[in-house]
Amino acid sequence: MGRDLSLAPCGLVIESVEAQTGALVILARPTSESADCPICGSPSAKIHSTYQRSLADLPSHGRAVRIKLSTRRFRCVLATCGRRIFTERLAATAGRPFARRTARLEGIVHHLGLALGGRPGQSFARRLLLPVSKDTLLRVVRGRSAPSATAPPGRRHR
Repeated sequence: MGRDLSLAPCGLVIESVEAQTGALVILARPTSESADCPICGSPSAKIHSTYQRSLADLPSHGRAVRIKLSTRRFRCVLATCGRRIFTERLAATAGRPFARRTARLEGIVHHLGLALGGRPGQSFARRLLLPVSKDTLLRVVRGRSAPSATAPPGRRHR
């Protein structure tokens, strides 16, 4: 076949796409058959349960995009591991753990915050159909900034 021109970020398979008023809802799932335990690193294919996670993504064809992701919980196979059940992690190109936005949307939000700041960035993002507030723009910029250097320890005065 030809090139893969998927709407979803890498590491996700699209199950279906629903067009709603002003939005596209993509139902997707991760491509991996197993997942590594975040504590011990041992791979597991023993599925405990599934749940649905929602991620905001870049707009498409003038509509906001939501990815409804069917995510799995796995059982750790290592008896000595402290984590019995864990949630599969998405590929770095899809999103970070606990994130509400895809990595590609997060990158644009970061650059908007750097370039325009709070209110101007929010106004421009609204025109681009990006669902972010002025506070979110600034929080993303602060979250990605380098940690501040602390002063070298000095002599203590008595």
